[in-house]
Amino acid sequence: MAYTGTLQKLAQNLQTTYENTIFSQSGDIGDTREKEVIKYLKKVMAHKYGFQSGEIFDESDANSGQVDVIIYDSLFSTIFTDGSEKIFAPVESTYGVVSVKSKMGIKELKHAIEGIKKFNELKRPIIKENTLQVTPDFGITLGNGLSITGSSVQRNVNCIFAFETSVAVETLIQEVKNSGCVDLLVVPGKLCIMGRNRKEFALKDFGGKTLEFVGIRNENSVGLFILFLQIYLSRNVLVARDVKSLALNLIHGSEVEYLRN
Repeated sequence: MAYTGTLQKLAQNLQTTYENTIFSQSGDIGDTREKEVIKYLKKVMAHKYGFQSGEIFDESDANSGQVDVIIYDSLFSTIFTDGSEKIFAPVESTYGVVSVKSKMGIKELKHAIEGIKKFNELKRPIIKENTLQVTPDFGITLGNGLSITGSSVQRNVNCIFAFETSVAVETLIQEVKNSGCVDLLVVPGKLCIMGRNRKEFALKDFGGKTLEFVGIRNENSVGLFILFLQIYLSRNVLVARDVKSLALNLIHGSEVEYLRN
């Protein structure tokens, strides 16, 4: 099939580029791996999604710390940048994160999970009850007996991308389950792990069994990762921050002059 075949072909290019890096220092290798994953995601995902390294913050100024790959809304939402390759993103402008590891042992796996948990602690704006959120800053509230059933949800999509791992598959699955916050873990050419149960997607195998905390051994594991990521993102709706309140807070305490008739 051309769709999955293209995903696999581009994933092979991703792995080849990573393996042929000339750097030996961990920091340089880290930069290379992140940039290659970002380049790949930009090639295969819809342009409405942005991918970049940086930091994420919420309305109380809590900060995620450095994130390898931020998945954000590139159409409607505010993203800050100082002109470098990194971004400073309000949490309400983001869909999720990808933690990227070169050679992942149990220590690196736990470090990735801790970073995801820090992102998960950030507070998002809340979708108003019985509101169909069309864009992050525009929603339609229904009334007069009308209601929304099976509506889209807002939930972080959290992923781990490990080029290599020495951790046994069973241990990986158990650690993902224990974390309570990881959706996808992928090792190129080898394995894709489905994490926490996403009831709003109801993903099941051909036997009707829920795909939750399972490891799928497949040489096109990156293709599977992309397909699952597309499914997850397709049902996520963002809600913008109340910028009117921000403006009023800035005005508060200012000297305001009005036109006199």
